[in-house]
Amino acid sequence: MIDLSLPVLKEPVKRCFRIPGDLSDEFELYVEAARQKEPAADESVVLEAILRSHLKRDRGFRSWLQKRRRAQKQEDSGMAGQHSSTNGYGQ
Repeated sequence: MIDLSLPVLKEPVKRCFRIPGDLSDEFELYVEAARQKEPAADESVVLEAILRSHLKRDRGFRSWLQKRRRAQKQEDSGMAGQHSSTNGYGQ
């Protein structure tokens, strides 16, 4: 069967985009397969599971994300250091 863990939706955000017809058809089949495993599954739940699975396994993206988070953390700690050296009155 399909390898799909179905998460609980959290504060959904609506996005509109276009995909090729053949991919849409295959997605519909994937949703159908997911519903056989979990009858309550809908397109949003299935798409979320697919994206989470893909993003977790994409090594290039994971590497990029780690670098981005490190840079953000350094930027945030650098700003915190600047603010901590003053008493709030610029002294």
